[in-house]
Amino acid sequence: MKNQTDAQTEAVRITLIGMALDLSLGLGKIVGGVMSASFALVADGVHSLTDAVTDIFVLIIARTAYAAPDRGHPYGHGRFEAVGTIVMGVVFFITAAILLYDASQRLAAVDQLAVPGLSGALIAAISIASKEWIYRFTLATAQRLNSSLLRANAWHSRSDALSSIAVLIGILGAQLGAVWLDTLAAVIVSLLIAKIGWDLCSESLRELVDSALPDKRRDEFEECLKATPGVKDLTDLRSRLSGGKAIVEVHLVVDPRISVSEGHQIGAAASKRLREYFTDVSEVIPHIDPQGNPDHDHPLDGTAVPSRNEVEAAIATRWQAMSDSESGLKFDLHYLEHGIEIDLIASNVADAATACALADQLMNLEHIIGIRVLQHIGTRSSKETRPVN
Repeated sequence: MKNQTDAQTEAVRITLIGMALDLSLGLGKIVGGVMSASFALVADGVHSLTDAVTDIFVLIIARTAYAAPDRGHPYGHGRFEAVGTIVMGVVFFITAAILLYDASQRLAAVDQLAVPGLSGALIAAISIASKEWIYRFTLATAQRLNSSLLRANAWHSRSDALSSIAVLIGILGAQLGAVWLDTLAAVIVSLLIAKIGWDLCSESLRELVDSALPDKRRDEFEECLKATPGVKDLTDLRSRLSGGKAIVEVHLVVDPRISVSEGHQIGAAASKRLREYFTDVSEVIPHIDPQGNPDHDHPLDGTAVPSRNEVEAAIATRWQAMSDSESGLKFDLHYLEHGIEIDLIASNVADAATACALADQLMNLEHIIGIRVLQHIGTRSSKETRPVN
């Protein structure tokens, strides 16, 4: 997967190429439209110049959107792409409104319209070929980078190619006697611009309001996560988009008796697995939940069971009364759905024997459903534990 610097460099490069082409075509079509008396070609030239303006805007936004996360934007700057895309959509709407107004004025005086020359048709044909090429080039880059902003810019180029087709038909139709076709082509160009503006705005607004990914994508994510070793099930999966990439928050169900560090490792493995399988996932936030007893009708309320401090006080009081050992007694707690299990960990054989007697007393406490006594076994590199019979 490309890093942020490479992605930004590639986005800037393709945008600069498109901007140079837009400026050349825009000026060429406006001059050619005036000389050939084709209002549709002039409108198409204005469309091309708006492409150049939005190219500049893309360069500015891309510089921000691909910046690394910082203290003020810990999730990155991907949402700047959505904002930039909406602004581009608004520019489309304004451009379309201006062109539609001019076209309506011309249609009101259709008898006074001049027949456009064939030179305008040649310019339109050149525009179709060049804009289709830059559309495909930009879209391929957008798909590699998964950039909604570049994808929007690619479709802006495609809209220019489509509008040039309408212009070409309008000019040729005017040559055959239907002079109004040239102005009608300008109307079609305007409507195409407005339609693309609507699509861009609606897509980006869904991202800004944290719309979830489609159900099919969610199912794919769940299947991938459940295949991670150690994951028993999922209880919740939420997603949102930022800069065209998904941020996924998921609750992973694991064995309740594993350690915190093992649970963390399972979460990290699941996160890595999802990001490797799906390149449109930028971040995974796993929450580790203990697996409950599905046959138990009334799970314990976390506020009702004793806290670790309360259990520790109960163990310490009884241990001091039963043992003169200065080594103390360590313990681990397992909060299960139907109660608390305790692992008492003794440092030697004598303490282990006392811990067994302590276990009998602790079993009388409310919410305690099981106790294991373990003894450390010394090794050169570490200490292990074993159950005490």
